[in-house]
Amino acid sequence: MPTYKNGRAVIDTDGNIMHCHGAGLLEYGGFYYLFGEDRRDRRRVSCYRSKDLVNWEFRNICLTLDSETKRHYVRTDLRLAPKNSGPMTPEEAAAISLQPIGHRGANIERPKVLYCEATGKFVMWMHFENGRDYNAARCAVAVCDTVDGDYVYMGSFNPVGNMSRDCTLFKDDDGTAYFISSARDNADMIVYRLSEDYLTVAEQVKTLWPGQFREAPVVFKEKGKYYMLTSQCTGWAPNQGGWAVAGAMDGRWSSIKPFGNETTFNTQPTAAVKVGGTWVYIGDRWDPSDYLNSTMVYLPIDLENGCAVDWADEVTIEDGRISVSAGDIEDFRIMLPGCSEYLSGDGFNVFTRRLGYADKNLLWLMEEKDGSVLLRHKESGKYLSGDGILTELKDDDRLLWELGDGAEGKLLINRHSGKSMAVFGRRVILADSDDKHFGGFTFVKNY
Repeated sequence: MPTYKNGRAVIDTDGNIMHCHGAGLLEYGGFYYLFGEDRRDRRRVSCYRSKDLVNWEFRNICLTLDSETKRHYVRTDLRLAPKNSGPMTPEEAAAISLQPIGHRGANIERPKVLYCEATGKFVMWMHFENGRDYNAARCAVAVCDTVDGDYVYMGSFNPVGNMSRDCTLFKDDDGTAYFISSARDNADMIVYRLSEDYLTVAEQVKTLWPGQFREAPVVFKEKGKYYMLTSQCTGWAPNQGGWAVAGAMDGRWSSIKPFGNETTFNTQPTAAVKVGGTWVYIGDRWDPSDYLNSTMVYLPIDLENGCAVDWADEVTIEDGRISVSAGDIEDFRIMLPGCSEYLSGDGFNVFTRRLGYADKNLLWLMEEKDGSVLLRHKESGKYLSGDGILTELKDDDRLLWELGDGAEGKLLINRHSGKSMAVFGRRVILADSDDKHFGGFTFVKNY
C-alpha cells in the first residue's frame, strides 16, 4: 500500500532525495504535479509528479537562474542573476537565512502553478527576492506550453504597487483565478483577481486581517465555502496555524481560528489536496539548521469540526481513500525558554544547539523512577546527570530530577544537589533559582 511517512526525507523513483519545498500542487492529466523550491546550484523550481501522492517521479527543473526571459507585464524586472554570478559565500547566505548552497541571484519561494483553459498555457506565480536581502518583496510570473517543461520567466513586479511575499494561487469553479499574498511587511493578506490569461493582476479584491501578520496562505473550496489556512510570522520556527472561512473570495471572511497544535506539528502550510472526500493538509517542516533537510507532512483535515488536524505518523493513500496511523512517540526535545535553542549532547557533554530536525542529539526520553524522572539521551543512551555545578551525560547517583513549576516552563531540579538546571552561554549548568541564568524548560514532543 502507498504509505507516506510524515516528516521524513522522500526518496523519488530514481532513488534521490526529493527537493521540492514551499510547494504548490496541480492535478492534471491523471497526475499530481508538485512544484517547489530547489536552491541547489543554479536551480530554482523543481517539478515532480505522482499518481498516488506517495511515489514521486522527478520531471524537470522548470526554472533556473538561466531560464529564458520574456517581458509581458508593465515595468517588470527580468533579472534572475547578475553577470558572472557564482556560489554564495557563507556570509552572503547567512544574510538571507540560507545555508551556503545557492548561487548569487534571485531567491524564488513558494512557486504555484495553474492551467489556463483560455490559453492552453501553464502559469506559475511565485515570491521573488533579489538574493541579497528581503527588501524586494515582489511577485513573479513564468509560463510554459507543457506542465513540466522549461518555463519562460516573465519578470517580477509589485502587484498594484504592494509588497508581495508568501503567496498562493486559487482557481474557482468558473475558471476565475486569484493570487493571494502577504503585503505591508507581512502585516496584511491581499487577494487579487487575475486576468483571463492568468498572467497579470486584473484588480485588488480584498485586504484580509490587516495588521495581523499572516503568511504561508493555502486556499481550497468545499461545498460552496472558501477556506484559507495561514501561519503566523516567526521565520523558520513553527507556530500555531490558523484557518478562516468565507462564502466568496471577495466576501466577508471569518476571524482566524487555530488548527493543529501550538506548532502545527512543527509545520507551515504549503498546499491542500482532496483525496476521495477528505481534504489533506500539506505542510512544510522547515529545518533551520539545514534547509535541504526540510521535509513535508500530510494530515487529513476534519472540516466537520472546524479544520481540525491531528497528528499521524503515517498516511496511507489507496483507491482514492486515505487512512492514518498515529504511533506512540516517546522522545522529546527540551527547549530553552524564550528562544529556539534546545538541550543537546554528544554522549558526554551537555550543551545547547539550534533546532535541527535531523539532529538526533536533540532527542531525549523521560523515564519515571522513585517518584522522580530520569532523562536519557536517545542517541548515546546515557543519562543527564549533575555534580552540583555542571551537567553531563553519564551513569551515577546524580541522575534523578524533580519537575517543578517555573514562570517560563518546567524546572529541572537535581535531586542530588537541590539546584536547578540553568544555561550560561551554550553551557548547561546547575544553579540556585535566583541565578540570572536560571530558567524553566519546555518539553516538546518530537512530532
